Amino acid sequence: MFADYARVWPVHAILMGSAVLSLLTATWAATLGRYRKGSFRLHRTAAVTAFVLLATGLLVAAGMVQASGGPHLRVLHGVGGTVTIVLGFLTGAGGYAATKVRSNRKQLRTVHLWVGRLAVVLFLFTILAGLRQAGIL
Repeated sequence: MFADYARVWPVHAILMGSAVLSLLTATWAATLGRYRKGSFRLHRTAAVTAFVLLATGLLVAAGMVQASGGPHLRVLHGVGGTVTIVLGFLTGAGGYAATKVRSNRKQLRTVHLWVGRLAVVLFLFTILAGLRQAGIL
């Protein structure tokens, strides 16, 4: 299935692009929409959706690299994507912990906020690196 690179990489691109749009929705809900009713629910739903899309996109990417026979993490897009996804998962874990833990909630929310901001910026740079690698940019 993954051996046909020309057919599989658009699936990866669509999954990751959808994940980033979902992350941007979560970011919007947490910042600009925070005074609107239901914004936290939207933030949480968009973040969980992004998590599922990221995990699926990561599996597709790993399958493509495995099928090509090349080593993993050999290009900037792969390394950047790995770092970004780890930060994204840490952001999600921090957000979940901030809603469940009573002590140090303010510090957890601050860490969640800043790691999330960094993850969004790194996601955009990773997208640019992927588009450059694919020859689109």
